Amino acid sequence: MTPRKRLLVIAVAAGALAGVFMLYTQPHFMVQLANQVWACF
Repeated sequence: MTPRKRLLVIAVAAGALAGVFMLYTQPHFMVQLANQVWACF
């Protein structure tokens, strides 16, 4: 893997992790997500 491609993969992964962290800081969103998942059953 070239260094440029590896850097791109790391940047995308870090962005995804940051996005998930930002969602966890919003309790209302997490409750809504849990309700939607629970509604599937």
